Amino acid sequence: MKWGLLFIGVVVISKIAIAQTNTYSTPDPQNAVPSKINVESPNPFKGFGSPWKHSSALNIDNYYSPKIQGTAEVGNVLLLRGLFGTKRHMVRATLPFVSIATPDGYKSGIGNINIFDIIRLTNDSSRIHFGIGPLVSIPSASSSALGVDQWQFGGSTLITHVNPSGIITGGLATYRTSVFGNDSLQNGGGYLTFQPALVLSMGNGLYGRSMGATCIFDFNNKKILIPIGIGIGQVFKAGNTIVNIFIEPAFTVYSEGKNLPAYQVLMGLYFFWLKDKK
Repeated sequence: MKWGLLFIGVVVISKIAIAQTNTYSTPDPQNAVPSKINVESPNPFKGFGSPWKHSSALNIDNYYSPKIQGTAEVGNVLLLRGLFGTKRHMVRATLPFVSIATPDGYKSGIGNINIFDIIRLTNDSSRIHFGIGPLVSIPSASSSALGVDQWQFGGSTLITHVNPSGIITGGLATYRTSVFGNDSLQNGGGYLTFQPALVLSMGNGLYGRSMGATCIFDFNNKKILIPIGIGIGQVFKAGNTIVNIFIEPAFTVYSEGKNLPAYQVLMGLYFFWLKDKK
């Protein structure tokens, strides 16, 4: 309940900000942005639905796990992400701040930094966009409990589909495996993630979403986590910045292994800056 009330309060504040900055009308479905824009001025949300744009972003994702299966413990992971997009490239760097329970008590600190570059292979006119590229995970964790002390390399792929009705579907998959490092006791390789995405415009910048729940297949440690998330978000413009706020509870529908969340609450705050003025 407290998460819902918090989000409602943020949405109300964003509505006030919208009223102070713009008068809105119907969005361009080609951009698949959950927003309503003044037709008399350039669309500030243009390209927001496509990651391959001349833009930069600062994303803050916080995954709170109130219930860890088989324990009375809680967990939290805050992801600070910087993103830079061009016509063909989408580069994203993620710095995690992790807090988890261990046999020696709670451990908090920095996890491993992950960086990928996804290269778009499809044409501009395509409604379905597909890209693939390399990924590297840097052993930057402040504790062995917070990240694998090994360099990991792999790949990432992203697919998105823009429907004229304003629905966005797609998914992001990453795979990494250990190559070398100092921690020979940890099984750090063979780590696959898949993050499905569904976005439905509801008008006035409000949108429904299911895109924060990440499926995890940790082959070396024999862990599987498959959650489903359902949430709501709000997009609005503040000056030259596009702001996206959202909340998305995610419930585990299948899991194998220990110390996995029974459910999570994802809250996010994104800032986008588009460089193209068209």
